[in-house]
Amino acid sequence: MPIIEWNVSYLLGIHEIDQHHEHLVQLINKAYDQFRCGADIEPSFVDELVDYAGMHFACEEGWMTESSYPKFVEHKEEHKLFNCRILELQNKSKTSSGISVELLWFLCNWVTHHMRETDAEFGRYVDLRNIRKRTGRIQASNR
Repeated sequence: MPIIEWNVSYLLGIHEIDQHHEHLVQLINKAYDQFRCGADIEPSFVDELVDYAGMHFACEEGWMTESSYPKFVEHKEEHKLFNCRILELQNKSKTSSGISVELLWFLCNWVTHHMRETDAEFGRYVDLRNIRKRTGRIQASNR
């Protein structure tokens, strides 16, 4: 059983970002499966997660810049805080055991909240912006 069950509540409607989110959930679930089998989370998982999150955040922030998202600064700050916490856990994992539970707990909570709340808010903004663009074109062509 996965720690995060992928479902439509995580979809933003931006295909590229939705693919990233699904892959991120798969990474976390893979680490959870290993943990459930009694293995510690490998340092390479954290490295992969940091790399993937960096790529994803850059992509997401690009979309936000392109769409003039008014909450871009706050959203980017959440990404920064995520990176800081992951790096902190990564450093801690080098000196202690038991980091697996703390890391999985953090990832599960942060990722699900971030996708369902913060990213979903951005998705709604993009939807509304696209509706306004289409409506504006329709109204302009009816004049």
